[in-house]
Parts: sequence; C-alpha cells; structure tokens
Amino acid sequence: RGREGRHFHMHQTAAGKAILSRYSDQWVREIVDRYGLPAATPQTINDEAALFDEHADIRDRGVAFNSEESTEGLRSVAVPVTGPDGGVLGALAVAGPTHRLTGERLERELPDLVRSVVNEVELNLAHS
Repeated sequence: RGREGRHFHMHQTAAGKAILSRYSDQWVREIVDRYGLPAATPQTINDEAALFDEHADIRDRGVAFNSEESTEGLRSVAVPVTGPDGGVLGALAVAGPTHRLTGERLERELPDLVRSVVNEVELNLAHS
C-alpha cells in the first residue's frame, strides 16, 4: 500500500514510467546508470532492455501501466502531462487494488478517462 512520503524510483510506478517515456533514451540511460533499477517487488522491471521495450509501448499508446511493480496488490494507469512548449510537467495517475483494475476497465476505460483529463489540463495550461 502506498503511503504519503514513501519514495519510489521512477521505473517502479506508472507515473514515473509515463514521465520517463517523454525523455530521450540517452537521458533515461543516464538516470539508470546513476540510480540503477532496484526492485520494489518481484514484478518491478529491473532490466534495462525490458524498460526500453516498455517505454516504446508507452510512447505508442500514450499511457503507462504498473501492475504490482511498486506495491503488491496495486495497479495503476498514468498519462504524461506536457506544457505548451512540449516539455513534460509530470503525469496524472489512477491507482487501485488489483482485483478492481482488470480487463476492459484497466486496459481501455481508465486509460481513456485519464487521457481525457490530461487533454483538458493541457488545454487549460495552453490557454491560461
């Protein structure tokens, strides 16, 4: 279970992976070289090649997933948030217990919902 103030590495969370996916492979390699890919759970990606494969999927889909990679029993969906200049500002994520985030809800409904909220936030940022 996530708690306020708990520290996670970016590759362990959907939000972190969504953010990392917006940066160049070279920059991500520098982060990996500096901090490594420590595992928080047995499901955490701790192989650089697997991380880059997942980043390619995230870039294609525009959404990142976390299935018990930071906390056992927790899944999440995240979308990167970009500013008017195209730079990444952060990510918006929705998380819940694995038994509630499954199938169509996890793979389509939540990503569509989070993408729509991020689109609205980005429009507001662009026109404020």
